[in-house]
Amino acid sequence: MIRIADLKDLNDLLEIENESFDENSFAMSRRNFIYHIKKNPLYVYEKDDKVCGYILLFLRKNSQKVRIYSIAVSKNLRKKGVASKLLEASFLYALKNSKNFIKLEVRSDNKNAIKIYERLNFVSIKTLKAYYPDKSDAFVMQKSLS
Repeated sequence: MIRIADLKDLNDLLEIENESFDENSFAMSRRNFIYHIKKNPLYVYEKDDKVCGYILLFLRKNSQKVRIYSIAVSKNLRKKGVASKLLEASFLYALKNSKNFIKLEVRSDNKNAIKIYERLNFVSIKTLKAYYPDKSDAFVMQKSLS
């Protein structure tokens, strides 16, 4: 089930974050999650009363784009369609808010994520050199929703 996150999800969200990201990937803290739960669309994928994945969106008011700020899935549910379901929820959110595009940044060496995005018709529109703290590049990818 996909639903909006609330504060009771914090421990599960931090567990997913810690197993998915490190200091070179802009991992979020408890304080970050509390802020975003209150201020931004943060959807969670729940299975057996446990949060197993999330997607955090930023709505750009004066733009036709929604930005996917972060997406992560717990290790035990990777490659089982959870990320795709969360991405599809983000597309619905964007369309509901009259946005024509959705974009994100992804590490250029994150081949698994790039495959998912390409399968869902995201295209790379530019490269951000030395974007991450370890100087790794990022691809900016975008999907048209119209």
